[in-house]
Amino acid sequence: KDLNHVRFGDCDALTNVLNKLVSTISSPMPEIELTKDPIGANRGKALSEQAGILAGRARKYYHSRYYTPPYRPTNANWEITFRALGWKRRTVEKFWKVFCRINTSLDGAIKLHEFLDFFDLDWTPLTERCFTYFDTTGGGDVDFLEFMISVWNVCTCRVDSLSNFAFDMYDLDSDGELSVPEIEHMVWEFFGKGGGGRCLEDATKYAEQRGGAMKLNAFISFT
Repeated sequence: KDLNHVRFGDCDALTNVLNKLVSTISSPMPEIELTKDPIGANRGKALSEQAGILAGRARKYYHSRYYTPPYRPTNANWEITFRALGWKRRTVEKFWKVFCRINTSLDGAIKLHEFLDFFDLDWTPLTERCFTYFDTTGGGDVDFLEFMISVWNVCTCRVDSLSNFAFDMYDLDSDGELSVPEIEHMVWEFFGKGGGGRCLEDATKYAEQRGGAMKLNAFISFT
């Protein structure tokens, strides 16, 4: 239409429509708002309040990823053991930091899945056997005392002493020798069920020559 024929009332209505249109265009579209804030929890909040919410989320993430609770000597028996073994407080705290990195749930005991995740291992009978070596009480998890003693034992072994470690893991009845069934169990966990045929044959023959079992010295000689 010719603008000269537009009435003043029409101009007011048109102005209102344009104002609403501009405000709609300048504000985020509903689809975008839903994408950024699906439940509308932050809609209408001040910028400073939203910044506080984001800072809180960042602190929570940092705490869950990197926070290590300080070591507090709450178990008297553990402290007696540590002192008897000559471990200084600084050494204990270093072990504690590693323990907490593995025990991501921070519940005081390492579970099998945490053990595998930290060392980037797949589950196999062998890796589970290594975990049970740390679990000296057979409780299904590893507390700090078990962890510290087991890691200390492994890390202070010489390369030629790792045979002792393997022997202890597979001496299932703790009678001080590896029977043929225990040797079979060890070979199958290393090579898979039915694998390691030549190794199993040689080990079994070596054990039978010594009365059907291998004591530690014989096992070290064989390996």
